[in-house]
Amino acid sequence: MDTDVYYPKSYDIIYRSGYVIGFIGIALFAFSYIYSDIRGFYYGISIFYAGSLISSSFLLVWKKEIKIFILSCVILGILFAGGYVFVFKNPEILIISIGFVLAGVAGLYGKEAHCFHFIEGWILMWSFPVLIFSNLLIYGLNAENYSIIRIVFSVIYVATALTAFSFLIKKLRQPLMQFCQN
Repeated sequence: MDTDVYYPKSYDIIYRSGYVIGFIGIALFAFSYIYSDIRGFYYGISIFYAGSLISSSFLLVWKKEIKIFILSCVILGILFAGGYVFVFKNPEILIISIGFVLAGVAGLYGKEAHCFHFIEGWILMWSFPVLIFSNLLIYGLNAENYSIIRIVFSVIYVATALTAFSFLIKKLRQPLMQFCQN
């Protein structure tokens, strides 16, 4: 890592706070899905987006192209969400929005998995693309309202939230300003 990069401890704290905020959003989303609470769903997604934007904005990586890709995915996802809320009201736009943000967040978790060997980071990095694809498939088949589908996705979302919580605990226990171990 370059030693001339300006990255004070406060940036690392803000970066980690994005994970805390993002986890709150994941947990709210998971539980709102179980209880079919549409308002909680939107709050959860919004909070998750805010946390994702914070973490991707303060991400420190060895190649700026990685940060640009991750931050671009998150910003594009947020812009699509704005298009959904204010212009289109089309569910496909929301799915595209979530897909972009999850692609960026997969990069965030993948960076942590690569640098600090967090197994939860690897699990989350690979689970987000699977979640995107499976949600697109279920939506495309118009099967999102079947009770078995809701039960399966409830379990998946709770497992994802628990994995994100385990990751968050490890990340918060990690000393500030620890450099990549690879």
